[in-house]
Formats: sequence, C-alpha cells, structure tokens
Amino acid sequence: MKTKFKILFLIFATAVNCLGGIFIPQTAIPLYMDSVLTIAVTACCGLWVGILCAFLSNGIMYLFDYTMLPFVICHISTAVCAALVFRKVKVPENPETGSLTIEAFLWAGLWAAIANAVSGNILVDILLSSRSERMNTATPVQGLYIATKSLFFATYLSGILTNLADKLISAVISFFVYKAFSKFILFYKLKKHHG
Repeated sequence: MKTKFKILFLIFATAVNCLGGIFIPQTAIPLYMDSVLTIAVTACCGLWVGILCAFLSNGIMYLFDYTMLPFVICHISTAVCAALVFRKVKVPENPETGSLTIEAFLWAGLWAAIANAVSGNILVDILLSSRSERMNTATPVQGLYIATKSLFFATYLSGILTNLADKLISAVISFFVYKAFSKFILFYKLKKHHG
C-alpha cells in the first residue's frame, strides 16, 4: 500500500478518534470513543501505524486537556490486540483485498475491551483514586457504588462494561470503514491501471 494512503488514512483516523474523544464525553452516553478507528487503521495499515494513531490521538487530546498522557497505554493496547487478532486469522500479505470479516473485528474489539478495562482501571485507581473525571463514565460508577458500597468493585465493573460497549461499537464502525477503504483502494488501482 502506498505511503500516501497510509498517511491520509492515519490523519483521518486520528481526527475521528479526537472528535469522538472530545464530543462523546459532552453527552450522557457512557462511552469513550477516543479510539473509534484505531482498529480500522491497524487493519488497513498495520500495527506500527495503529500505534502511531494511538500516540497522535492521545497526544492531541492531552494537549487540549481531554485525557491524561498515561492513558495512551489503553489506546496502544487497542492497536496491539487488533494486530494480534488479525495476524491470528491470517490476513494475506495484501490487506487491501478487504478479506477480514466482521467476526475478526469483533474479536479485536473484545480483546481490546479487556485490555483497556484492565489497564484503564489500574490507571484510574492509581492516578485518580478510582474517580473518573469524565461525567459520562462516572455515572455508571456512581450507580454501581450505590448498589454495592464498594468503590473498587464499582470502578472495575463499570470499566469492564463501558470498555466492552465502547470497543465493540468501535469494532463495528472500524469494520465498515475498513470495507469502504478496501473498495476505495481497489477502485483506485483499477482506475490507475485502465486510465
């Protein structure tokens, strides 16, 4: 795949991640959506571009005070989990064929959710004493705390459930972007070959 397309797709994915990470917390929806296209960019461009997308997305959101820098670990784990799943399902040498299935993306989302929940919950526990600074994700913790009277349990269960929903939604969105990107690349190659 041409470097130009990788750069353009990286810029697009980073912008979508940042917009999701900035605007979703303004709603009452208990999701993060700050890595919504990390799985897609990893599928289309590989692990290192996925990791670069994670650094850029979190770096930009950090500059505008929408996240803390240590949470880049969560975002990187999304790219790594996706790359491991895609490698396991034996992606051919040429990812532009659109050969990955929705199941592969859902597995990538599931493993990313688990990795994000563990790493994110540990970071929230260490850095924020189990208090989220995002109201949209703090609400489920508060509800679970009222029911269980354990901030530790409420934080971890909420983190798992929130990450599960967040990463599976991101996986589905990433799958459709991946399919569209694959078709665009094939169309571009055909057009270039015939014209």
